[in-house]
Amino acid sequence: MAYLEKREIEFRDTTVRANVPNNDVAKMMYYLNCVCYCIEYDDNDIRRFTNYANWASLSNEEDRLVFLLALTLSPDLFIGKVFFPSDELSRDMLGRFYEIGQVRHQLMVVPSLVIAGRTRQVNRILAYKQAWLQLYYIDPMKRLTQRFRPQPPPSPWESSQPRQPPRQQSSSGTCVIL
Repeated sequence: MAYLEKREIEFRDTTVRANVPNNDVAKMMYYLNCVCYCIEYDDNDIRRFTNYANWASLSNEEDRLVFLLALTLSPDLFIGKVFFPSDELSRDMLGRFYEIGQVRHQLMVVPSLVIAGRTRQVNRILAYKQAWLQLYYIDPMKRLTQRFRPQPPPSPWESSQPRQPPRQQSSSGTCVIL
């Protein structure tokens, strides 16, 4: 009976095409927007960091916060629970969103997740192709890791000023040792 029930489930596609700017911070913000669209994560604190169309209005420190938030909410938390790799469900797009009610039994979706000590309701799932994860998380995260990696302090043996060439001594043939 359960098998028959699974076959009768209809998916409700809630995907809307997104125009994500070609910028690593914008891509991370889009990723965070996808997370918030799938789960009940509507805190005011995060809303500013999901508006990927306005990525250029963020300060460098806010860019860093987007990076840290995306690092905290990594795909590892969601794959197999809310995010599902599926070329078949993604069809002609890199990723598609589906209402959760229609897929709960077929994909064994969890009804809620605990994030930062709070229970979050799962509203939708994201079926994605590997290229989606690469484009909107893995590659931008690699580049942003380089950008926000702490720079080591200069070595005491390195000078910030260029070395001066040795002074030319007079060619008198005399050597002075001090």
